[in-house]
Formats: sequence, C-alpha cells, structure tokens
Amino acid sequence: MAAEPPSCPPTKQHFRARRDLLEEQLRASGLAYGTGAQDPSVELNAGAGPGTRAFAHFVAGLVRLCARAAELSHARWFVPGSEPEEGVRARRAQLLAVLAATGGEGEAAARLFEGPLAAPSPLAKLADKTAARLTRRYLAENGPFAGLPLHNGLCAIEVRTCATVALAAFGHGRISPGAVALAATSALTWRALLVELLANLAQVQEDGKGSVKGFEQVIRSQRLPVREARMLRRALQHPRPIAQVAPLLHSEALRRFALTQVLLAALVDRNFETGEVAFVERLAAATSVGAEKLAQIEAEVDDFYRRHRDALTALRLAEAPEGLPHALTTRLEALVLDNLDRLMQEIRETGELAELLAKAAAGNELTLAEKAKVREQLLDLAKTIPALAIFAAPGGMLLLPILLKLLPFNLLPSSFVDPPAAPLALPEPQRKSGS
Repeated sequence: MAAEPPSCPPTKQHFRARRDLLEEQLRASGLAYGTGAQDPSVELNAGAGPGTRAFAHFVAGLVRLCARAAELSHARWFVPGSEPEEGVRARRAQLLAVLAATGGEGEAAARLFEGPLAAPSPLAKLADKTAARLTRRYLAENGPFAGLPLHNGLCAIEVRTCATVALAAFGHGRISPGAVALAATSALTWRALLVELLANLAQVQEDGKGSVKGFEQVIRSQRLPVREARMLRRALQHPRPIAQVAPLLHSEALRRFALTQVLLAALVDRNFETGEVAFVERLAAATSVGAEKLAQIEAEVDDFYRRHRDALTALRLAEAPEGLPHALTTRLEALVLDNLDRLMQEIRETGELAELLAKAAAGNELTLAEKAKVREQLLDLAKTIPALAIFAAPGGMLLLPILLKLLPFNLLPSSFVDPPAAPLALPEPQRKSGS
C-alpha cells in the first residue's frame, strides 16, 4: 500500500475537515463497526479461512485510513513529487510508526516517524510487535466467536484511536508520546463504557447469560494488560445503570458510537427483542439522541449487516476455544430449519454431496478427502444459501453432525436410490372344503 502513488487534495485540509472526511471513510469501509471491507491490496492463499481474510482486510483498512490522514494533512512523504524509492520506504515506516504508537510503543514509534529513512532502524522490531498485538486484538487465530459484538466494538475503538494518532502525527509532523498516552487513556475509557453498555443490554436479552459468556471469552482471549483486563471484567460483572453511564458519553462521536455498538449487539441474531428495543430507546433518551437521528443510525447498522452478512455469519459461528457453546448449535439449527426446503432441493441436485451426507448420516466415517469434498460443496451452496457460510469458519466441519441430525432422509436423488422391492404377493386365500 505504501507503494501506491500519493493522492492528495489540492490544499491541506483544516483539522475539522480532515476529521469529518476520515469519519466518512470509517463508515464506508466498515471500520467504524470493527471490520473491514474488501481491500484490493490484500493477497491471500486460496485456502485462507474467513478469520484470516477478515483480519487481513481489517489491517489493510486501518493502514489505508492512516495513509488518508497523511494525504489530507499534506504530510511530506505523502504528496506527489518525492523520490519513488525513498518515498515508499518513508511512507511504510511512518504508517508503521502510527500503528506502533497506538499499540503503546510511543517512544520507539516517535523516533521511527521522525527519521523514517535513518539507519539502524527499529522498523523490523516494531513491525513484529505491532503484528502480534493486532492479531491478539482481532482474535485472528481463534475467533471471533460468540462475543462478536464486543469483539467488533473493541476493534472499532482501536481504529478510532489509530485515526486520532494519525491525524495528530501527520498534522504536526511528529509523534508526541504524551499525546499518544492521552489517546490510550481515552480508548481505555471507551472500552470500559462499551463493556458496561453491552452488559446492561445483556440483562434484558432472552439469552443474556450466553451473551455475557461470549464477552468473557473475548476479554480473556485478547490477553490484555492486567490493569485493562481487570477494568473490563469489573465493568462486565458490575455495570452501572444507564442513568449513570449516559452522562459520561460527553461527545457526539462517543454517543453515536455507543448507540451503534448497542444496535449491532441487539441485531446480531437478526431478532430485535422487545427488551432490546426498550433498552435502545432508553439509551437514546438518556443521551438526548432524537428519534430521527436514532432511525438514521439504525438504518446504517442494518445496511452494514446486509453488506457484510456472509462474512459475519461465518465469523459469528466460528469454533470457540472452549468448544461449541449451546448458543452456537441452536443458532445453526435455526439457520438450517429456516432454509430447509431450499437446502434439501440443492443437496438433492448435487449427486456426490448427497451420497456423502447419506453415508455420514448412516453412521459411516468419512475420509479426510470426503470431508474436504463435503466442505467444498457446502461452500458452493453458500453462494445461494448464505446460511451455509458457517462451514467456512475455522472448525466449521465440527458442525456437520448437527446438520445431519436436522436433515430429513432420504437425501439421495432418485437416480441414486434403489427402487423399493416389490411387496410380496399375498397368498390366495384357500377355500375351505364345503364352502
């Protein structure tokens, strides 16, 4: 991405204009919701799973956001005219410096940003640390899973913090470790408030205990610093009531973020429960967000889910580190039953898949090659039945027994089914003598 030619506006934008333009890019790219839209710069192996793909596009979107902040600020290496080779190296180093600073490496990041072409360079070491931190933050290795709303919210806060650091760094031509520390403190406050809001929402949800368990998994799996982990767990276990939390949402950006994340959590199962509706309306009233503004945010959230439906379905149903919770299996059952007629028709028209599923349903063990064929063909069917995207998730084939239990048999197309044996003819009744 650093090799792409800079694309700057004719003049340097004022800070407010730069901030507003980045906000537009946040929403358009999906980064405002903690995920990333498809980025043309990402190149992955064909066999990469959805978690790996989502993480790659998230990071690409994050880097692109920082680059845009530099272009809007007319930063030295992001305007046309710099030496091609040096420009690429400098842009790469400064973009990494911003990501590293957001991750807590303020001093080293400041040195790299100030001298992007200096030698020796801390670039390689900072790159390793930053990649490891982002992988943990995004749960790229073993998630996201049941706690998707909190996971995406934490990622969205990471993005906003990075955008804040990028605007300041490229606007002033340096990274201030003090300013980075302030941004990190603000981000921690946002994270704790987000956890409190989602914990309050869980109290009115029908499966609130399942939601809280998912949030606990996210907090535990991110391997956060001790202070932050303790703070988030306390917020989850003892959330303050909305009347006390609402006054802390002091800026328009924070109020909008809070409502957006609560709506995402309420709509993640595509079922807006009565208690969830009442909670959202209570939060909107407490933060002085009018009905028209709330309706606009709801429309944006719904549009986000429509555009990212397949990826979110796959990620939401990914295998959890502690096994497959009951909430996931019941969600799979609902998805299968909702699409049962179409699913049966598609399977019957796919001869090999029908044979393999029938074999597995009869209790016969499938070989590794046969399991791979089943997964591949189910993913083909997902193009017409998005619910089947769950099998793209890591560990997705562990869900196969649940699918087999729900599918009625016989699955095989008529050409694969032996005709039923003709019923034995009943013997002619014998006439008794004298009758």
